[in-house]
Amino acid sequence: MVLPEFCSLANHYIMKATATLFAVLLTATLQAQVTLQQSMIAPGGVQLAMYVVTAPGSATVPSDGANQTWDLSTITVQPVGTLDFIAASATPFAANYPTANWVWAQSLTGEGTDYVYLSITSSGIEVVANDVPSATNNYTDPKRILQFPMSLGQSLTDSYVDMDGPSSVTWAYTGHGTAITPLGTFTDLAKVVSTEDDLLLWNTTPLYPLVIDNGSTVLVFAPSNVGIEGIGARAAVQVYPNPCTDRLVVEGAFNTAWRITDLQGRTVRNGSFNGMELQHLDVAELTTGSYFLLLDADGTDRAIRFNKQ
Repeated sequence: MVLPEFCSLANHYIMKATATLFAVLLTATLQAQVTLQQSMIAPGGVQLAMYVVTAPGSATVPSDGANQTWDLSTITVQPVGTLDFIAASATPFAANYPTANWVWAQSLTGEGTDYVYLSITSSGIEVVANDVPSATNNYTDPKRILQFPMSLGQSLTDSYVDMDGPSSVTWAYTGHGTAITPLGTFTDLAKVVSTEDDLLLWNTTPLYPLVIDNGSTVLVFAPSNVGIEGIGARAAVQVYPNPCTDRLVVEGAFNTAWRITDLQGRTVRNGSFNGMELQHLDVAELTTGSYFLLLDADGTDRAIRFNKQ
């Protein structure tokens, strides 16, 4: 999984006119920096669409400081699933984690759902377990990833124990501002970074991770009613077996171009599907690892992640 502690590009760019960008910049300079706190969490939870960045374009790492404007409009994103930030009691493994009251439920298209069990209190957010059930990692001493309240310039250092043993991490709130993305413009974001090479841009109204960069994969999230036009209207596509060894079966992909990319967005195979029958892709020569099958439907890509053994 690619979420930093709980493991985010259609060829569609949003270009901002000069007047619009000027208005965004002016708004950003007037924003007061936000203090992260428990009251920012939506009581009923949030449902998010999940995208992975396959190409950075001209975007650079978000800068530090107050009232920044982070122009991420040139990144290329592909839809890969959903993330539900919901009450733990609504999930199938809640009984195993009685101290957890919230969950990140991460559903990757074609792979199923993994859960990150969280304990959220007025003092912060702690990870109780992640990658449940695909590669369960339990914390005998939970890992704190955010403290409440937390203001720009503040940091926290936490010791934790998971299935790899004891360790420690420091998180720092280093930036505040506005991000311009292909999915829209988001204001009052908090940039939080860790000594484990994680970078998160937290949306604060309500509180959820808008961007997660774990050093190798970048995910972007947006409310499920915001996204690239046409994504929700297409029929379901299934791939199996997953993981696969020498052959990948694709069901529901009719008369469409396809390509396989690695997690860095590099194309390793491509072709086209013709007809209505099940499609079979020879993946025997792919090296072991994770890949995306990208299907081009009316000029807009959809991405399905699969693993090669």
